[in-house]
Amino acid sequence: MKKLVLIALLFSLSATTIVAAQSKQAQKEVFASTYHNTKTLVNTQQFLYVGEMVYNNETREVLNGEIKTLTIDKSEVSGKVISVRSDKKTINVTGKIEDYMASFDDQKQEVNISFNVKTESATVTINIEIKPNGNAFLTVSSAGNEKISWTGKLKSMS
Repeated sequence: MKKLVLIALLFSLSATTIVAAQSKQAQKEVFASTYHNTKTLVNTQQFLYVGEMVYNNETREVLNGEIKTLTIDKSEVSGKVISVRSDKKTINVTGKIEDYMASFDDQKQEVNISFNVKTESATVTINIEIKPNGNAFLTVSSAGNEKISWTGKLKSMS
């Protein structure tokens, strides 16, 4: 009787492992086209980052209004990044792009973009991490240790 229970337990554990592995592979296949489209868009260096949510460690707020889009156009970027209302920070990111780097992790289906922007008043560092499902996490920091984080999506300029 103990052997029968042990065999049933082993069978159920192995079945669970097989199902989990299959669902992860199916999810990767679903995200493959999103990842391919993201790679193509990032390589053009002409896209919009459209923010949906701004957050800090304690608070999340929905972005609405006109200030929620950054335009990346080859060697220039334009836009403003605002923080949560309680922080009352705005970073102007309009200027020339320097040190543009895009890296692609085909295994994880993730894209990372980083560059600096020379604005009139400071150098701003921008990092964008795009996940397999297309969600993009933007982090903007300036010389004054100000850091603003957004979630959003990349969009084509056309």
